[in-house]
Amino acid sequence: MESPQTTTRNAFLRTAPGNAFSKTDTTPYVELDFAKASPDEISQTLGLSMSEAKKLQPWLRRYDASKALKPTGLKRATAELLSRHIAFRALPKFIVTNVTAEPTYLLSNRTFTLLIHFLNQGEPPVEFLSINVAWAGEPFTVQQVIQPGEQRKGQVAVAFDSTRTLPVGLAEFTVDLFRGDGSQASFVKSFYVLPANPLSLQVAPAGATVTGTWSVRGAFQPATNTFLTECLVTVANGDAVPVTMKRRVNWSFWDGPVGSGTLVESGGFDLGSAPVVPAFSTWQASFWFSSPAGSGIHNKYKAKEDLAIEIRMESAAGRVVSGQITARVMLAYGVNIIKVGDFGAQEHNDLYTAVDQMRQIYERRDITLRGVQRYIINNAQAGGFTVLDSETEFRNLLSGWSVQNDFVDVYVCQAFNWSTFNGYAGDIPGPTSKTGNKDGIAVDKTGFTDASGVRRLNTAVLSQLIGHEVGHYLGLQHLEDTNNLMRSNTGVRGPNLDYNQYRTMLPHGYMVFI
Repeated sequence: MESPQTTTRNAFLRTAPGNAFSKTDTTPYVELDFAKASPDEISQTLGLSMSEAKKLQPWLRRYDASKALKPTGLKRATAELLSRHIAFRALPKFIVTNVTAEPTYLLSNRTFTLLIHFLNQGEPPVEFLSINVAWAGEPFTVQQVIQPGEQRKGQVAVAFDSTRTLPVGLAEFTVDLFRGDGSQASFVKSFYVLPANPLSLQVAPAGATVTGTWSVRGAFQPATNTFLTECLVTVANGDAVPVTMKRRVNWSFWDGPVGSGTLVESGGFDLGSAPVVPAFSTWQASFWFSSPAGSGIHNKYKAKEDLAIEIRMESAAGRVVSGQITARVMLAYGVNIIKVGDFGAQEHNDLYTAVDQMRQIYERRDITLRGVQRYIINNAQAGGFTVLDSETEFRNLLSGWSVQNDFVDVYVCQAFNWSTFNGYAGDIPGPTSKTGNKDGIAVDKTGFTDASGVRRLNTAVLSQLIGHEVGHYLGLQHLEDTNNLMRSNTGVRGPNLDYNQYRTMLPHGYMVFI
């Protein structure tokens, strides 16, 4: 009997030029020349329909700031928009008006210059700028002092030399200008760095369960017992002429490296039409792979194994481009947050801020929370459990107040008065049954009183403390690597979890697919 096979579907998303890639970038500021503006310029600058722009054009050409003339025949919304625009024109401005590049498009591993255009109509001079660069690697920052000539010109050139070139892919530049009086002007500009070779294919994560490492998700679909893998495919053209691609897309999933590992499943499909990638632009589409029970991909995902995906396409001229990415399932566990003793309102808020920060720590390593249940054992009920004095008391708390579900019980106590401990786990790994005195963890709430006399919790410490003890419950031992979550000393602990720790936690019975 033939094994079930993975099926596919796809959807074209868009083409976009490399120098105007992101829809969320800051809109360049353009001040209309009222006397010369065309209806198209009016429409684009003010966001009006063409019919409204045509009505407005004659009035703008007669506009005189010294006379209180009002346009007639316009929609109320248009008149209000125009009023705000004119009022803004009259204000002294300190803004970044645009960010452009030389050359116009960024090419992989090539030097470039960003041109920062600004308007400073106040007396304090613009003193320096800072550009934060977010790309596939570690973000970095470039800073530069503004010279007098640049002040007068309203433009600063920032050179990115051979030590700051970028690979193919999205790069986001956040530009901040700072004036002598402390004022700040900001602008966000994204480029898709195009291949210098000049054609490439990149596979990227997509979907709602993308977190942590640069990898796509095999999302479990319980209703159909399938895993759905979604990825974003970008074909980038760094040439001055359009490139037509063939309709055929070939794909393969591998256990181990592409080509040298074990082939799990492979196939191909035809796009609805031959993609055309415009000059210095990108073509994007989403691809989905639905893997039913019994298929090779489903079997590997069910065993919580990582896979590698390769997508291959070919241009009409015969050039083959391909991209690869890791694929893994998204796993989650739940926590019962049990407050032991009474908490103030701000302490309550701080506690759940810490829980959210703990979730983010685990999501960096592709594990998330499936749920957070909230409970309280008030002072009258808790008795001596509000302050834990010994392991015996800790275990009595666990056996007496266990929550009967498949989440990790997290007891947040008022304090620990027990040797040097500020947290403790029932076992390593903890059990998946709630019948004994090992099924849970407890932590000190890390309370303090701030300068205003408000009772607070130290969220930075508490988030890592809860994460550390939960890590024990999921099977992790102490590890003294720098900035690791499982360092034994709270004072030098960090948020990091490595790949081996990730693999260690996966078999725990509280880990479920999402």
